[in-house]
Amino acid sequence: MKQPNAFQPFSFSSFQKIHSLTLGDLKWTAFEHHDFLGDGDDWEMLIENMLTEKNPELLNKLTLCTEHDMFCIRSEDRDALHEIAEMVFKFYDDDLLLDACIKRYAQYDFVAATNQ
Repeated sequence: MKQPNAFQPFSFSSFQKIHSLTLGDLKWTAFEHHDFLGDGDDWEMLIENMLTEKNPELLNKLTLCTEHDMFCIRSEDRDALHEIAEMVFKFYDDDLLLDACIKRYAQYDFVAATNQ
């Protein structure tokens, strides 16, 4: 029996104390609706801006790696990767939430909301 993937929607792998999350389906079309390519660079921008606003300490534990058709997050901290996977899982398969996240976080001129 196949075990469920606790890191959905990412694939998880480890090598010599470095853990990696790789996103297989980049949801190109969802980004194209906002005049982005939907490539690895756009996912990097979305995740980096989201973490800048929601959890900057977590961002400091990660290395974001991109290519045109690939998005990967690496870290020595497996729990940090699990936390990011849970954040992305909440909006990844919900078209309306994904659209809202792209509108909010896939911006070159992103300004994080400040908590008063």
